Amino acid sequence: MKARWKEFKKRHWDSRSARERQTLAFSALLLTPLAVYWLLWQPAHSASEKLRASLPVLRAQAEQMRAQVAEADMLRHRPRPAVLDAGALKLAVEASAARHQMRDALSTLDAQQPGAVRITLASVSFGQWLSWLRDLQQEQHIRAESVAVAALPQTGMVRISATLTNGETP
Repeated sequence: MKARWKEFKKRHWDSRSARERQTLAFSALLLTPLAVYWLLWQPAHSASEKLRASLPVLRAQAEQMRAQVAEADMLRHRPRPAVLDAGALKLAVEASAARHQMRDALSTLDAQQPGAVRITLASVSFGQWLSWLRDLQQEQHIRAESVAVAALPQTGMVRISATLTNGETP
């Protein structure tokens, strides 16, 4: 390695005149700080500013992910609701309809397959139907598997035909 360096120095540096060597040394002294600035400091400074600007967004995303992990853990350890058979489901829907003053609107309430009931509401307010369905889902884990909604001539009134289930149906 030393021999190569000596050969390189002899061929490219020692062969130049003193004036040329002085000019090259001065140019190197002048260009080295510029090269260091443009090749090292300026890109690092620019990247630092970009990182500083994106850091709050990344922290917010990390906090949101932590909250989602906590929610997923909570849901994973939450007890599963009991799956009701068709008869118990029918009683639960009937009791809920009575609590929401919708018992008179229920024209049919039939047990279908295990864990499902078929209901028909002849005339009900659409807002009242949505409120009742939300409460069924939140309180008793009864969800609508299929729903057919038909508008009636009275404003806001609809005819509903739906299949309600609790849990998984085979």
